Amino acid sequence: MIRVGAGEFKRRKLLTLKGTDTRPTADRVKGAIFSMVKQDIPGAICLDLFTGTGALGIEALSRGAERVYFCDRSKASIIVLKKNLAICGIDDRRAVVILKDWRAAVSIIEEKCNLVFIDAPYNMCEYYPQILESLAHEHVLEKDASLVIERDALADLYVLPLGFEKVTRKRYGNVGVDLLRYTGAGERNG
Repeated sequence: MIRVGAGEFKRRKLLTLKGTDTRPTADRVKGAIFSMVKQDIPGAICLDLFTGTGALGIEALSRGAERVYFCDRSKASIIVLKKNLAICGIDDRRAVVILKDWRAAVSIIEEKCNLVFIDAPYNMCEYYPQILESLAHEHVLEKDASLVIERDALADLYVLPLGFEKVTRKRYGNVGVDLLRYTGAGERNG
């Protein structure tokens, strides 16, 4: 079990998935992430890509985000996510659940997001530039959007595509957390 750390749903116990396919964000890391983005949360439109159980997106809603797009390709994750949303009483106006892989998910989101969580499986570090480029190309990001990437701290660092800048990079044991900003520089129109 994991808990919501603050806000409207504080102390609510969330369900996790059995097995090792997902790894819930540790409370210490989650606290650090939300400390980094606290100014971005009130009224935010968020994207929780590779959502797993939805803990990051639910935490954002609890702290005042307006809406979260929860995306995962795993049916098991989506089942647990829906149960967690029900535990917190979050309706489909605030939580949009998308059962698709990241490529398909970003192509159907019609609302621009100003806060994005990317907590992909740790073996996907090489795909981060492609994921970021897709978010920009599909016009999913507001200018100055914040993006949080949770990754293996020991993985090779990825190259940021045009239009993104590193704000900070932190390490918590074997977990790395990168805070990026989308500048929109070089953005294509249309």
